[in-house]
Amino acid sequence: MKTYAITFFDDSESLSGQTFPLIRGKTLLNNMLLHSVVTHSKCGGKAICGRCRIKILSQQDHCNKPVEEEKLILNESQIEQGWRLACQVHCLRDIQVYLPSVTEIEKQS
Repeated sequence: MKTYAITFFDDSESLSGQTFPLIRGKTLLNNMLLHSVVTHSKCGGKAICGRCRIKILSQQDHCNKPVEEEKLILNESQIEQGWRLACQVHCLRDIQVYLPSVTEIEKQS
């Protein structure tokens, strides 16, 4: 069976460009937690806080479509730009993801 990967990018040198195996069937947030990638989530994946916001940089078609819970937090323009809630994203193939800082998340809210 082919394995797939998540590559993360952020403004730190410690994480940017690192790649981890993608565990299909788990949300992107759960994948991040399994690989000890720091998240800003406060609601534990219930799509309430909006702090697990990420930006999909490539292959958006490798993920499920935005769900109603995301549309309550993210506006249409943000979704078109690739912003999603990691707690609601399921990926089936390789993907590249940008992790914003807390400051960036708060500016978008």
